[in-house]
Amino acid sequence: MKQYKNIKEVEEKYTFDLEDILKGQTIYDLFNEFIELSKIALKTKDTKYENVENYIKSVELGKDMGVLSNRIHNYLSNHSNQNLVDSKWTDLSTKWENITNKISEEMGSEAVRFFKNIEKLKIWKDDPRLKKERRGIIDAIEEYEHKLSDEVEEYLNQSSSANPDYESIFNIISDSELDYGFATDSKGKKYKLSPAIKAKFMKKDDFKIRKSTRDSFLKAHMKHKDSMANLLYQHFKGLTVTAKIRKYKNTIDMLTHSDKVDDSMLQFLFDKVSTLKHTIKNRNKYYKKFYEAKFKEKYHAKYDSYRELVKVKSTYTVEQMQNIVSEALKPFGSEYHKMITKAINERWVDYMTVDNKLSGAYSIGNTYGLDKKYILMNFDGELGSVETLAHELGHSMHSYFSDKNNDISNASYPIILAEIASIFNELMLYNYLLKTSKNDLFKFKILDNMIDGFVGTVFRQILWANYEYDLYNAIEKDQASPSYTSLSKIYHKNSMKYATKKIKYKKEKNIMSVYVPHYYYGFYVYKYAIGQLVANYFYTRVKNEGEKYLQVYINDFLSAGDRDYPLETLKKVGADLKDPQFYEIGFSYFKEIVKEWIKLGKKIFKVK
Repeated sequence: MKQYKNIKEVEEKYTFDLEDILKGQTIYDLFNEFIELSKIALKTKDTKYENVENYIKSVELGKDMGVLSNRIHNYLSNHSNQNLVDSKWTDLSTKWENITNKISEEMGSEAVRFFKNIEKLKIWKDDPRLKKERRGIIDAIEEYEHKLSDEVEEYLNQSSSANPDYESIFNIISDSELDYGFATDSKGKKYKLSPAIKAKFMKKDDFKIRKSTRDSFLKAHMKHKDSMANLLYQHFKGLTVTAKIRKYKNTIDMLTHSDKVDDSMLQFLFDKVSTLKHTIKNRNKYYKKFYEAKFKEKYHAKYDSYRELVKVKSTYTVEQMQNIVSEALKPFGSEYHKMITKAINERWVDYMTVDNKLSGAYSIGNTYGLDKKYILMNFDGELGSVETLAHELGHSMHSYFSDKNNDISNASYPIILAEIASIFNELMLYNYLLKTSKNDLFKFKILDNMIDGFVGTVFRQILWANYEYDLYNAIEKDQASPSYTSLSKIYHKNSMKYATKKIKYKKEKNIMSVYVPHYYYGFYVYKYAIGQLVANYFYTRVKNEGEKYLQVYINDFLSAGDRDYPLETLKKVGADLKDPQFYEIGFSYFKEIVKEWIKLGKKIFKVK
């Protein structure tokens, strides 16, 4: 697959149309508009609390500024991501950052002003003109019990830019500074290792490359295990101190407060997901059988589990990818499919791999006020790119329906709901591919991808979330110290809940206690698992009830935005995370896939 030297080499139809954001204006016009609106906001930052009419005007002003900010941010960030070394976009982004920083400094703490006028807001929240803002105001009022003194809040607001960024430190050490050494093949040739190529090397057919890759990574990680443990401990400790000072029940309560996720739901989630260990054990048993039948050699789990059992040559053009995804998503109905067609035909997507372009893929955030919900990806002609387009279009369609059916104040759906639509789209794609393919090897590969995706997103992420939960709890009770031994033992004890047999503690087997970047996201990983579980639930409902449930999904989920708390939004479409049936439905689908994978594997590898 061609790697372009610069964006100018790429055909226009394969790039996203960012000029649509400007609507005939220049970026400087938008800067000036924002500055003029901010002058009004600064002038009225105190007087808006004098009466409800002034407050309503300020809310409308805030919405106008929000739309402008969305347009500016997306115009600059997406241009920059097309070419990370183009100084034009770096300079413009810096200019925009300076504008917003100056305004933020002049505005001071809005929270302090809000809480000074809290008694007025308790009355104003019931004004019908503030109906769309009511929930946000109520949430802000509830935060009052966690507020510190005005002086402290102002200090925290002014000094926030000087706070240590533990995530950035972790990324620099892990991605740039750690020396991962070399992988060596069976002929003695050496290959320099980095995190970017680890997965590729673990799939190689050469056993020596796989073994040396894994061993080299483990050696590098173990060498710095204590500094990484200390870093993670300090990050968690800082959050526990904040939770205590702000009078939350505990750190997890603080980190899940906005989503209204309570402790009982988390424990239920942990307990239910841990029961999948038996199905996963059965899958692993057959993977070993298939591996040994295919390669005629002994299976070593730590070195061989990423090796591909089947290799299916499936390459696609951009147009073939577009057509497959379009066909797979047709069951969503006319409006959904019409918007998919617009996304393809009206240049919502930046497809090609270009030097200095941001790696990976995303669908933009801050979409309200933009007609096009842009997607950036790096097309490589493989099945993974087809999956990526389906996935990112799920995000973009969620944004489209949410923006269309809500005001800017409640259109941005929360992170806990963000992955559901994208994973659901992947499941629809897989269903289409399984239905239309007559190649058993290709079907086996698809089922394998689905199983790996579920295990990685649900089982592994919940194991990690449970560890985070236990670590926060241990730090709060002074039962943890900033050492690798302390953290890895907590990790080991937690991982036993997700194992089918007792395993003796060994330091090197618990290195994931300190080397998962998601630990720095503020108790985030369980949200990935919820996304997959709910997507599985939706997909199973569609299989059982037909396409009529897809309209319920569009009308009551995609269109719901942030009008209600996330768990309440899910309940309205039947997905109650405190109901055992929710898990039974989602898990039954996973078990069915594993069963089909085993059946097909027995046929392909001639195993009983």
